Amino acid sequence: MDLHKTKIYLDKLSREYARMSKDPDNIARIDVDIMASYVRELYDAVLTDAVTAPPKTEPAPVRKPVVSKPAVIDEPPVPTPAQPVVQAPPPPPPPPPPPPVFEQAAPPPPPVVEETPAPAAPPVVVEPQPQPVVSSQSTEPVPAGMEVLFEERQAKELSDKLSELPIADLKKAIALNDRLLLTRELFAGDGQAFEAAIATLNGFTHFPEAKNYLIDNCVIRYGWLDKKRLEEAKHFVRLIRRRYK
Repeated sequence: MDLHKTKIYLDKLSREYARMSKDPDNIARIDVDIMASYVRELYDAVLTDAVTAPPKTEPAPVRKPVVSKPAVIDEPPVPTPAQPVVQAPPPPPPPPPPPPVFEQAAPPPPPVVEETPAPAAPPVVVEPQPQPVVSSQSTEPVPAGMEVLFEERQAKELSDKLSELPIADLKKAIALNDRLLLTRELFAGDGQAFEAAIATLNGFTHFPEAKNYLIDNCVIRYGWLDKKRLEEAKHFVRLIRRRYK
């Protein structure tokens, strides 16, 4: 009995059953085929002649927990509104010279029309813009609401540690049944879009590059934040993260 493969297919069956139970009235034929293939693979793993088990690891030494202070994020200074520049009034003009004295009286000077100065424009108030949420696992900013997809959980169980081992090629690491499931759930059934995304992700060397690509081209476009797709999307992101370990 292959215990390691048995654990993998049990997890797949549990995850597929949880997804189908959310909408039992809309179970497609492909859902039934995927579930049946998992059952056959589990049956083969249980009846195999080779008896294998996950490798045992010695318990890690108990260390005292280190209490770290929460990181303090400096908030950007709030810009103060610009103050209007008040100019000093110009000095009064010098008095005109006295008119020459003639025998006839000089005509009266024209009336002086005072111009009313235009009101000063109100100061422009610049409102501070909201800052993007910064993921604790990366220095790249993550738009608000998407950080749940890129949370990196700490593996505690042995099975979780085995499922987070590095992989060299995403295309080879994803089985045929999982490809059908990911294409249907996360790429709206578009097989060409799924293959193009896998090829692009294989070409990156760091996870922040892959994260930016997913945010710009997949998360919003295919609705990964929807409750029906969120768990499958988080599982896919964890698989992608293993490509860059």
